[in-house]
Amino acid sequence: MMYVAIEIGPNGGMRTHPQTSEYRTVEIGEFNTKADAVRNACHQLNCRQIFRGVIRCLKGNGGYMVLNTQDYAQV
Repeated sequence: MMYVAIEIGPNGGMRTHPQTSEYRTVEIGEFNTKADAVRNACHQLNCRQIFRGVIRCLKGNGGYMVLNTQDYAQV
């Protein structure tokens, strides 16, 4: 299944592009499990998991929420 990470701001809200109002996302890739996707996202984005697919940046504020594409379509 394909996974993406939605950028989360310091206040916990999902960040959007100023011109398109779409959520800022990073494509993580195709993985068999969410745990594999989260591990890979942590490596790609230099983050650490803090709770069930929510990862925090090691430097600065904010982080990402890792979702599969089906869940992302519902957001």
